[in-house]
Amino acid sequence: MLFGRLTERAQRVLAHAQEEAIRLNHSNIGTEHLLLGLMKEPEGIAAKVLESFNITEDKVIEEV
Repeated sequence: MLFGRLTERAQRVLAHAQEEAIRLNHSNIGTEHLLLGLMKEPEGIAAKVLESFNITEDKVIEEV
């Protein structure tokens, strides 16, 4: 994948997702990690929508 073609925010989301996968001791980055990565960008639209539904990082991690 060519990360240079992504926006800075998208690159940060992917970096957060990778960090979450490592932190959770998972060998692959999955959709759950991407979701957590999106949540770590509070100014992004995805984080705002998730927050409006009271979906927290802790709830997502609990399900992972």
